[in-house]
Amino acid sequence: MGRDALHIVLAILALCVAYSANALTKQGYTVGNYQLSKIGCGTWSWGNRFLWGYSEEDDAQLQETYEYITKRGVNWFDTADSYGTGSLNGRAEELLGRFERESKSKKKVCFATKLAPYPWRIGSQSMVKAGEASIERLGRPIDIVQLHWPPSLGWQEKEYLQGFGSLLHQKKATQVGVSNCGPRKLKKLCKESESNGYKIFSNQVQFSLLSRYPLENGLIAAAEDEGVHLVGYSPLALGLLSDQYSIESNCLPSGVRGILFREFLPIMTPLLQELRSIAKTRNKTVPQVALNWNICKGLSVLVGMRTVQQAKDNLGALGWSLSTPEVEALDKAAQKVPKQLVQNSFQTK
Repeated sequence: MGRDALHIVLAILALCVAYSANALTKQGYTVGNYQLSKIGCGTWSWGNRFLWGYSEEDDAQLQETYEYITKRGVNWFDTADSYGTGSLNGRAEELLGRFERESKSKKKVCFATKLAPYPWRIGSQSMVKAGEASIERLGRPIDIVQLHWPPSLGWQEKEYLQGFGSLLHQKKATQVGVSNCGPRKLKKLCKESESNGYKIFSNQVQFSLLSRYPLENGLIAAAEDEGVHLVGYSPLALGLLSDQYSIESNCLPSGVRGILFREFLPIMTPLLQELRSIAKTRNKTVPQVALNWNICKGLSVLVGMRTVQQAKDNLGALGWSLSTPEVEALDKAAQKVPKQLVQNSFQTK
């Protein structure tokens, strides 16, 4: 091969690599003012010692993961002012802000943060102050400010939404989302937000092969009626669908998750078998098949990523699609599991 021909081949390969690196960005959803990649990174574990065993020693690894996924087109991160346990409250927001400021790629990303409707937060200004505290930790205005869960018995609901309107008016946030809303509550909050002069663009709900309630309770239709995009969190069911754990080999997570796994692993054999069969045929991993199932149902996928290896596996769910028969086979296998995961206690109807 001549020198000129070799240069042409190398140039074509370089373009292919560049296209591949940007492919995730082109495969996304328009959510209000943002074009978001189909997979976003959840940061629940960033600062959570109780459930996820976080340590400050993890920060370098988390920052490496941030760099890895943003370079590959993941352009939104979900966090909350309650992420980070004990003295580490707000840790996830602090880390996100620092990672963005120190990022080598300097790619613009969307920060969606959830503000908790704690019972001591009274009046619209309580949410404004909560948003301002998040802004201080993030180091910049919030892209998508979200109500973490609907307050019990509607406590301060109108006031909280008024507070979100103030954050928008003051340009401290760009748009509004909610979380853990069932169809009735979603419609109610959408109506209330419209009376305050703005729209709710997104709703985060628990969704996986082991938590299929949005397919069964009318939420998808309600969201379509309201023009609200659905985001599915916990798509790997706290790791139950990762296929990395086994009771027989005593390979289980510690703490509360270990108790849950002992309960569910024995009854999910049909589902795991179907996932493994499709994964083998597709030359994919079980988590990639489970995540792709979520995408096939039309929801954005919000998945936790703490290591580069974990990120590589999760992003392998993109760029291909399960066939209709494969989706149907997974649906049937999931229905053979005698019970679904318990819904988040804050989830409403």
